[in-house]
This record gives sequence, C-alpha cells and structure tokens, in this order.
Amino acid sequence: MDTFADNAGSAGLVCGSWTPVEHAPDLAAVTVDLLIDGNKVATGGGKEVLGHPATAVAWPDNALAAYGAALDAEHVILPGAMTTAPLIGAGQNAEARLGALGSVSVSVV
Repeated sequence: MDTFADNAGSAGLVCGSWTPVEHAPDLAAVTVDLLIDGNKVATGGGKEVLGHPATAVAWPDNALAAYGAALDAEHVILPGAMTTAPLIGAGQNAEARLGALGSVSVSVV
C-alpha cells in the first residue's frame, strides 16, 4: 500500500450519481469495463479489491479506532482499483461501465 491516503495513484476522482446502500448491488459482484475513446482497455470486478470493496473501506476506520480516532462522515475513502490504470491524455475520453451502478465518464482537455 505505497499510495495509501495521499491520492498519489490518480489525478482526480469522477463520481456518478448516489446510490443509497439499500439499493446498491453486492459490490463484490459488480463488474467494470473501462473504455478509452470507446475502446475497451480493461475489465475487472469488485472482488479484485481485497475480496470486497467494503473490506478496503473499513480498514482505515478500524486502524484509526486503535488510536481512539475515527473517520468523519464527510471523508471520502477510495477502496482501490477494480482495473489497471491506463494512461490518458488531452483529447481523450474515459468511461467506466459498472453494471447496475451505471457509468461514469470524463473527457481530458
């Protein structure tokens, strides 16, 4: 975990619409297709993130509890990547299709 807590592994965060927990699918079963300019470049799934993304999200809170501290409700925790992280540059578009969770995309200018 050489990039824990410093966002060194990415240049930003793209968020989709909010899905309430009671409506969310099993995150370990979610699959993702990553497309660059419409071409699929990677595929992965929630189980790639420590077996379940919730495991990765719970880890920092559990670690902080050992010191009497906790995460605040407004903290954003990134559980980890479901795919590799291909390079993308100016003029390119990236889209992640996350099954029942929907899609997110970004255009680099």
